[in-house]
Amino acid sequence: MHYVHVIQLFGTPNGLSSLITESKHIKAVKEPWRQSSQYKALSQMLVMNQCLSKLAAARVDFDSHGMLKDTCLSVELEALGMSDNVDVPNDEGPNVPPPNEANDHDNDNNTKSLYLSISES
Repeated sequence: MHYVHVIQLFGTPNGLSSLITESKHIKAVKEPWRQSSQYKALSQMLVMNQCLSKLAAARVDFDSHGMLKDTCLSVELEALGMSDNVDVPNDEGPNVPPPNEANDHDNDNNTKSLYLSISES
């Protein structure tokens, strides 16, 4: 019983905190439980945690090989030599030009064909 009193006076030993273990418990137990069918959930939870671990390892591997550095669009624009002068199209739809092209009708044909090819796919 004197441990409670001493902890209240001086704090936890070595800065011990349950915050880290609690967050790990939420990720490893509570979230998989909610995503399971709650019927024989342990095996479902174990498979889910195994898959999440493999995804995390794959992400680290992909990042170490530079596979997550750029998007497919930025790589293609760089290959076409257009990475310096192209803005990303807006989300208003395929027929609406980006804001910088709204009043300018003398734009580069490569840029217009790129926007068309993106909107068609």
